[in-house]
Amino acid sequence: MTFVLDQNLGLPTSDEPWKSILTTADIVASQTADLAAIDEALARHQPDIAYVPTADFHRIVRSGDDTYRGLAIATSKFTGDPRQTSLLVVRADDPATGWADLQGADYGYINTACTSSYFSPAILLARQGKDRDEFLHLIAVPAWQGQIDAVVSKQVRATMVLEDVWRARPENAKDTKIIGQYDNCKPPVVIARKGLDDGTRTMLLDALVAWVPDWSGVYGGLKPFYYADVHGFFHDLDQLPAR
Repeated sequence: MTFVLDQNLGLPTSDEPWKSILTTADIVASQTADLAAIDEALARHQPDIAYVPTADFHRIVRSGDDTYRGLAIATSKFTGDPRQTSLLVVRADDPATGWADLQGADYGYINTACTSSYFSPAILLARQGKDRDEFLHLIAVPAWQGQIDAVVSKQVRATMVLEDVWRARPENAKDTKIIGQYDNCKPPVVIARKGLDDGTRTMLLDALVAWVPDWSGVYGGLKPFYYADVHGFFHDLDQLPAR
């Protein structure tokens, strides 16, 4: 069996206990930052299991493809809930006070599957009748703290970044200011092929729920997936035009 993972999500499959868990279950894991390749593999139903941004899972569901089911969902390491907030931040000395001041601004995002940096601004701007891709000049930047660093160094003027990332370093509160937020971000999900045998599914879910991530990571532990956890976010995504 194959297990593909977005490497930005921080599940260390090459470290223990994951190395032994996956080897025992005859699961071959591979990590990549190439989200387009993961999306293509999922569209072809190649991996048996995947750990991906929730927006990627929504794309599959929205297409009508029922090959995969949610297995587990990550949580905020500060609250333990499968919900996070994405903050719109600019430099502390930037005069901007909201979206109205950012038209045409260089904006940093991680990738086109990122819930917090790519879809959150699209949702917020759509509520104001604005198209993200027309309103902002999108620039790919390194993930997480790299987004904040890109703002501080003036590589970009603004970004939306998980509050959990922003809170991890006290200096972020000195170097940047918050001028907006989206409160319905959903952490990434582990999805599994619908036909995965019950023994493997149960073993993997038990291991995911029992795993305690290192505090330096972006996410907390995982919980069993329930559609109710993502329903509101899926609704917000459904309001965006298909691209």
